[in-house]
Amino acid sequence: MHFGIFHTAKNIYPEVFEELNNSDYISFFLSESTPEDPVSIAMAKEISEKGKKLYVAFFTWIFHHVKYQKMIDVGSDDDFIVKCELYPNWKEIIDKKISFYKSLNIDDTIEGFYIDEPLLNGITLDDFEMVTKYLSEAWPEKRIFCCFSIAGVAPDVWTTGNVEPITPKAGQYLTDVAFDMYHKFDEKYEYISKEMKRRLGNRKDIRIWYVPCVMNYRGDKDEQHCLDHLNGLYDLFKKEDNPGGLICYTYYTFPQEVEGLGNIGLDHLRGQSKGDKNWTRLYNRIIEIGQEITKITNK
Repeated sequence: MHFGIFHTAKNIYPEVFEELNNSDYISFFLSESTPEDPVSIAMAKEISEKGKKLYVAFFTWIFHHVKYQKMIDVGSDDDFIVKCELYPNWKEIIDKKISFYKSLNIDDTIEGFYIDEPLLNGITLDDFEMVTKYLSEAWPEKRIFCCFSIAGVAPDVWTTGNVEPITPKAGQYLTDVAFDMYHKFDEKYEYISKEMKRRLGNRKDIRIWYVPCVMNYRGDKDEQHCLDHLNGLYDLFKKEDNPGGLICYTYYTFPQEVEGLGNIGLDHLRGQSKGDKNWTRLYNRIIEIGQEITKITNK
């Protein structure tokens, strides 16, 4: 089992990455940068030195948008139409990235590959199956982790545009899955989790993750919203037969011109800059849960 926080990579906040890499409550990181970048290399090696794990995001390696809109949120009535296509040489790109990672001699550190909301981003089910199959064969020792949008796993709760929900066939090469939604925690979260598992064929081998909200969602939430969300998803996580981990969203968030949702990241909820909130109860609870999970994992 793992515990981590989105957007804590070395290239975003070097000092935060160092703090968390030295901590006893963070067990893994996510790299969304170019693998060959010197900062990415340093990050991977420093994680390896601490005996922690790294997932590497592969979306931008091989996919590009041919039709794109601003980010959309659960509950929106907008007709969101987006489309992604593979680069013609996508297999060659994957082979080169894997070869590069292997050249770093930190194979045990690389836990696997990660992709975020592929179906909401306009990736077809056929392309998703084809790519994950290739990854599973190109580096079979590694895991393949996908975080779905609600539209991809529970379209009766919310969907939009041209999003196709996942099927057992398209998701057969996945080893780890999650979904993300940051609304008030209630019974819908357990329902969505069950729907996600059902649409993947109720496999017993797949690891289930949850994504707690540790940001000021849309800029109008309070600390209790995040505490309820974090504790609620942790309770669901503890009920799982095959738990994967918690990956909290998010330390750094996207600027308004990119995201347009008004989210305020955890970086501005620790009282470190003038005008910032200081949600100490939330951060203390993050640490407590992270320590509990990593202690169980390291027994």
